[in-house]
Amino acid sequence: MTLFRLSGLTGGQGAVPFVRDVDLEVRPGELVGLAGRNGMGKSTTLRTAFGLATRFGGTVTIADTPVPPRRPDLPARLGASFLPEDRGVFPTLSVAENLELARLRGYRPVVDPRDAFPLLTERARQPAGTLSGGQQQLLGFSRAVLAGYRLIAVDELTQGLQPSVVTEVLQVATRLAEDGIGLLLVDQSPQVLTRWCSRVLVMEAGRVVLDEAVTDETAARVSDLLVLR
Repeated sequence: MTLFRLSGLTGGQGAVPFVRDVDLEVRPGELVGLAGRNGMGKSTTLRTAFGLATRFGGTVTIADTPVPPRRPDLPARLGASFLPEDRGVFPTLSVAENLELARLRGYRPVVDPRDAFPLLTERARQPAGTLSGGQQQLLGFSRAVLAGYRLIAVDELTQGLQPSVVTEVLQVATRLAEDGIGLLLVDQSPQVLTRWCSRVLVMEAGRVVLDEAVTDETAARVSDLLVLR
């Protein structure tokens, strides 16, 4: 079974398509990286797939269920969570309240974020909007973990995170993948994606220009594609 599949996805904001004919899939237990420079279509691809941007063409399937355009509620019902670039936290609610709202009744992830990230317990009563950017990113990732029992998609994974915290987050992601959850991680860092992911895609000008399993040679190709020209 493919957990998440985009076939010929074309999408954008308003009446303007920005990503075209994107094919992408994530299988159970797979860590997939999506790389690309700023403005190449990574965020638009995810936002279109999760019903937050205009879909002009193509199909989205989650757990073998077709997802129609503009239905952001349906991926969540199918066990897919999405952490957007704006981190997706409720700023006036406490850290604990943010986590509780995200938690699915009856679902316990193999890794509890509060055990993995002590900061969430230390700052449990603090309003999320008063956290630093990196701390909000950690909270947003934790919310995605508590909601995504099949698939977790993260936009700009390392945004604001210290290197040591990046490692901790990716260790949690790896453990989730080992438990059968599929993860799609978007980032600009080829080093992070090619170290931790089993497969990496690269986007350029709204299209996927590379999609292959990670090897030493792949890491070099991804880096070359991300060099500013």
